[in-house]
Amino acid sequence: MNIVFVHLGRENLGIEYISSVLEKAGHKTYLAYDAGLFGSEDNVFYLPFLERLFSQKEKVIATIEKLAPDLVAFSVYSSTYRWACEIARLIKERGEAKIVFGGIHPTLVPELVINNRFVDFVIEGEGEYALLDLVKAISLRKTRYDIENLWYKEKGRVLRNRIRPPIEDLDLLPLPNKELFKHHINYRDDYMIMTSRGCLFNCSYCCESFMNKLYHSKFFRRRSVDSVIEELSIMKERYGFREVMFFDALFFTDKKWLRGLLKRYKQEIAVPFKCLGKSVYFDEEVAGLLKESGCYCVDFGIQTLNQALKRDLLNRHESNQGIKQAFKFCDKIGLRYDVDHMFGLPGECEEDHLYAARIYSQLRYLNRIKCFQLTYFPKMPILNRAKELGCLDEQDIANIEKGQVGDFFHRPSCKDKAMADKNNNFKIFYKFLSLFPDFSVRYILKNKLYRSFRFIPHFVVIFLQMLVALRGRDYRYLFYLKYYLLRIRMSFKR
Repeated sequence: MNIVFVHLGRENLGIEYISSVLEKAGHKTYLAYDAGLFGSEDNVFYLPFLERLFSQKEKVIATIEKLAPDLVAFSVYSSTYRWACEIARLIKERGEAKIVFGGIHPTLVPELVINNRFVDFVIEGEGEYALLDLVKAISLRKTRYDIENLWYKEKGRVLRNRIRPPIEDLDLLPLPNKELFKHHINYRDDYMIMTSRGCLFNCSYCCESFMNKLYHSKFFRRRSVDSVIEELSIMKERYGFREVMFFDALFFTDKKWLRGLLKRYKQEIAVPFKCLGKSVYFDEEVAGLLKESGCYCVDFGIQTLNQALKRDLLNRHESNQGIKQAFKFCDKIGLRYDVDHMFGLPGECEEDHLYAARIYSQLRYLNRIKCFQLTYFPKMPILNRAKELGCLDEQDIANIEKGQVGDFFHRPSCKDKAMADKNNNFKIFYKFLSLFPDFSVRYILKNKLYRSFRFIPHFVVIFLQMLVALRGRDYRYLFYLKYYLLRIRMSFKR
């Protein structure tokens, strides 16, 4: 069978793994792709008028029509759900291909997604073998689908099958089909890999907590060192990559595993890499292991330094003392780090941002403060708390389930206009705060100069962010600039 994956945004590892499983079984997979240039999912180059100019929506539809697939598969985030629905509706109007929706948004609200007239199937949870079974069933012209993880329609009724256990041994999966995105991603500059799936924690705003609930806290799994090094060795030979991004939610949870991986990584792969993690697993030994093996930056998910909000609202229990200690270890050995900071939290105040700015200004090897808006997702525990505090009502929650979730970077979730303005001031300030010495930051805070920062022209903010990236020799940021140039050039060629 011929299957076309449809995707808006950056490279998607989930699609690549599903594609590899299908290809191994003898099926053909293709990609209809819109990079979403200058769109709302971009934290740096968000320019709506250019987003419309570089939209690939018509090209995506034309690609699907040309390939005439047996099945069209969408991997859908909450933020891309409405876009996916529009594409799927047009496909159904113009052809007879079956359409399946998978990904996190259909997993959160499958009962709503399946009721779209243009959606034939929904896959809930992990998709590799559910989609493989569905493709087999369609090829055999079955009309009844007893397939775990699948929702479907039969004679006007919606039917739901049971959830299959998560894939127990990730090493048994074939390597991700990187060829699918080959013409859209420059792998020589950047190679993205995951050594695990899931997360050990249950943050109230994060979809990983829902997956833990769906799979009864058995969703976090880690690949073996041999499996990870095998992939990196094969792909380095194939693409000649010069940088690696470990995209795990938690990269350094297991010291024994980490020691084994990084020893071989340094010997056999030996290119700079970046990883994500939490301060609760970070100590002086971990810092040293990362630095010695080529890590150029660690991305810490901090979100807020208001410990009461962190604990009671976000269900995160790491202490500020532990966070500061992690920063201290990095500063001691010269390991750069990013900080994820979240705005729009119910109950936050200006003093929270002032306190965080004072802490961040003292950090020697802080690279970037990556600013996010709190984004509400369906069925997350934080929705109940936000409703209690009057930040959301029933209509807001219904809209969230329909994919009207705002975005991570630009549209504020805070309904209080005065607080939203304060957030925007600090969000701008944080983006270039690391350029300034501590005394300059203290001067800005003391004289409240930050209160007008939201009026700084966007192109100036972009320029300052570029200076931050150059100062820290930020591979990821410089890669992103090259990625944009590549995508723009390809758009004009077409």
